[in-house]
Amino acid sequence: MKLKLIEELSKSRSGRHAVRRLILIVSRHKDVRSAKCSETKLVKSVYSRGWARECVVELGEDEYAVQVYLVKNLYGHVKGVIEVYRSDGTMVFRAVYRRLKLRRSMGDPKYAWIVKLVADYLKLPVKRYNLGVIV
Repeated sequence: MKLKLIEELSKSRSGRHAVRRLILIVSRHKDVRSAKCSETKLVKSVYSRGWARECVVELGEDEYAVQVYLVKNLYGHVKGVIEVYRSDGTMVFRAVYRRLKLRRSMGDPKYAWIVKLVADYLKLPVKRYNLGVIV
């Protein structure tokens, strides 16, 4: 299945705000890797300095696509969203990252292990997980 997701790295003119969007692929064997884009198209970024592109990602049957969206504000605080997509293109889990906590926003808690794996892969500082199950 082909899935369209966005990769981005941009910051404001003053350099005080920044956005980072990543696409990661997670297999059922708990292997995390960066996504290879088969087709790309440039799109407008959130802030003026930087780039953004729409990527077409091909997934196998036992793989999940993860869209990570992180925003850094003026004070250096980071908040964001981690979304998990199944190989058929449906979003099955969404977690919110705020104040060093990961909280389930929507979806089935059986996919919480993917969010925890991605947070460990990105070395996000997390004080508490509230993903609906004990991970």
